[in-house]
Amino acid sequence: MARARGGPPRTFGRVFALLVTVLVSRAAAAEVRVVVRTIEPVDEALYERTVGQVSDLAVEVRAASGTALESTMAERLDQAHALANRFDATMVVWFEHPANGGTIVLVALPSSGRVLVRHVAEERAALASSDSALLEASSLVVRTALLALESGAPLGVPSEELTGPTLPSPPPPREVDAKPKTNERRAAPPSGVRWSPFVAAGWQLNVDGRSPGGVRAATLEAGVHPGSWIASLRGAVGLPSRSHDRYVSLEVSRHLAGVFVGRTAARGELWQLDVIAGAGLLAIRRSAFPRDARFAASPPASRTTIAGSLEARALWSPERASPVQLGIALGADVHGSPTSFSYETENGIVAQSSWLVEPRAAFFAGLRLP
Repeated sequence: MARARGGPPRTFGRVFALLVTVLVSRAAAAEVRVVVRTIEPVDEALYERTVGQVSDLAVEVRAASGTALESTMAERLDQAHALANRFDATMVVWFEHPANGGTIVLVALPSSGRVLVRHVAEERAALASSDSALLEASSLVVRTALLALESGAPLGVPSEELTGPTLPSPPPPREVDAKPKTNERRAAPPSGVRWSPFVAAGWQLNVDGRSPGGVRAATLEAGVHPGSWIASLRGAVGLPSRSHDRYVSLEVSRHLAGVFVGRTAARGELWQLDVIAGAGLLAIRRSAFPRDARFAASPPASRTTIAGSLEARALWSPERASPVQLGIALGADVHGSPTSFSYETENGIVAQSSWLVEPRAAFFAGLRLP
């Protein structure tokens, strides 16, 4: 009797579990997966706004970080196919920022071979009054595309039309542009490279082999970040470094002005790793002070030499859309003519000299400008 009473509950439990499994699988199957490529810092803000814009739809949005867009439209479409296969995604989205201003939103459906192209703003001034307007307009393009996909309406144009010599003029936007366009014009495929300026300030320490406390300096850097490349001007104002022996105290001040170029080697959601090389002029001023009455100090002397540098630096942002970056750098400096000082005593010649190659460590804070 106990076994007979226990049968119906167990049967009901199996049926309930089966129904839950079917409903969950159908819900998962109905969910559309979207991959958003994030190349430039502004793309990360666009990704965040897109996630919020489609939060009420059956959509899963994922970010795919990268260092630069491919050079041709055909290669970008191939990458969209690869990302769709990798993430099992229906839709791949990326943003392009032409040098003449504005933002272009591209929505690819690799499975159907179609692409939607929307020029959100032909001129950057059209949305310059509000950064939020640009983010909202761009995210609405993705939402509109998802609604069109859900309704079964054709989306965009065949991919083949974008791999020709020119990009077709996009159809007039309906609800995503801040202002309606009256004159559409054909445009060449955008390069996808955006020149992003930045400034940074920090502190560095060189181990010169002569000064017990090393050589310390404040640094200031300003440059541009075109895609994955880096070009900057850097200055370093050094504090006096001191060393002494029985006869003399030596004080050396060094200041640097240089040009640096590099490339982003790796990038994650909140971090990036750069490799940078540079060269510049190093101004050196040396002063000697006697510690023994028998020593006659020479007058201060100044000179200039060339210097080269190689470093690897890691940067971290507190959040995806933040323009603030904190970083550390490890590298080495090579001096064309290291600092040296010598004098003669009754015991012979005494020499103090810096190393030809000096290890260097630095930390800094930077700000990427819009």
